[in-house]
Amino acid sequence: MKSIHISINDSSPKKIFWSHEFSVGKEFIDNDHKSLFNIYNQMVDYLENAPYTERFAELLSKMTDYSLSHFSKEEEYMMSIQYPNFKAHREQHKSYIKKTALYNSRFMSADPPVLKDIVLFLQDWWKEHILFKDMKYELYRRNLILKEIRDSIKSVSSDEGRISGERFFKENVKIYGAKSADISAISREAFKKLEDKDKTAVFALCEDLLKSGFLEESFIACDWAFRTRKGFEKKDFELFQYWINSYVTNWATCDTFCNHTMGDFIDKWPVYITNLKSWTSSPNRWVRRASAVSLIVPAREGRYKEDIFEIADLLLHDNDDMVQKGYGWMLKVCSKPYPQEVFRFVMERKEIMPRTSLRYAIEKLPDEMKKEAMKKEAIIKHN
Repeated sequence: MKSIHISINDSSPKKIFWSHEFSVGKEFIDNDHKSLFNIYNQMVDYLENAPYTERFAELLSKMTDYSLSHFSKEEEYMMSIQYPNFKAHREQHKSYIKKTALYNSRFMSADPPVLKDIVLFLQDWWKEHILFKDMKYELYRRNLILKEIRDSIKSVSSDEGRISGERFFKENVKIYGAKSADISAISREAFKKLEDKDKTAVFALCEDLLKSGFLEESFIACDWAFRTRKGFEKKDFELFQYWINSYVTNWATCDTFCNHTMGDFIDKWPVYITNLKSWTSSPNRWVRRASAVSLIVPAREGRYKEDIFEIADLLLHDNDDMVQKGYGWMLKVCSKPYPQEVFRFVMERKEIMPRTSLRYAIEKLPDEMKKEAMKKEAIIKHN
């Protein structure tokens, strides 16, 4: 087979690295796409290191075979959800196979293709296809589920409930006006009805619910994320961090998500407490609050005492009342297993600790300790 050397310049193909934005929210499809990216990246490496046609043709053939298998599974799935644009999507698959088959056949001719052109075609086609075409059929499926959830929420909501709920927040919060018990029931029943409960699919729905900005939808997202806890992996931390930073806009969503999902994650991998400590310097008030309230359940059960005190110290001078209440709450629940230690922590920082945090922290201490703490506060205030 004829060998062709390819010069590499600024317009050379670039590797495609998997990221959250490529996930269509379906695990077996995402796994196929990751494998295809891996083959594609081998092609890029091949161009850079030994750009000759024989091995490259083998890689292209491998990618074509894998694509055929992937398209078959993908088309079967689209038919199962009755995707209305199935036929048009299938035609795109046929066009791709025809193009790559033509490239393969030219390797046997006197006019072989330019390797870089093939890789650029694959790069552009897959990025475009996954980011814009494949996303549509999974979005169609998720929208059917979301519509049913939203219709259910609206059916149990009222203006009175919305007005009542808004009173609990200083910031503007989007609220339907449903009761917590009704949302819990809707969440439970909707989760039972999910045909696909793999974590990737559930997380995609969670993100859709969080994006809406509605309080009740965020509670369902928090509930569903926690229901997948047996399948948590270390890599999920980045996604959870992204959700908190991007979609959490009030204390209720922050606390619901962090008390349960983040608390469980931290108990599985305590090494990530180091990451919580880094959150204390975030410009986002809810990320800073999350650094403390993610440890509420462990604190109540007497775990991570030294880390809890360190996070409280890192947040000690925070001027945001939501953050002050967050770490004050963390200290309060820690005071049940460690009353003496929390009392000592508070008393040693009396002169600089915000009153909001202090009062939260000492709320569950024995009366004598509370009196002493308040007495000290009065003396300092007087001076």
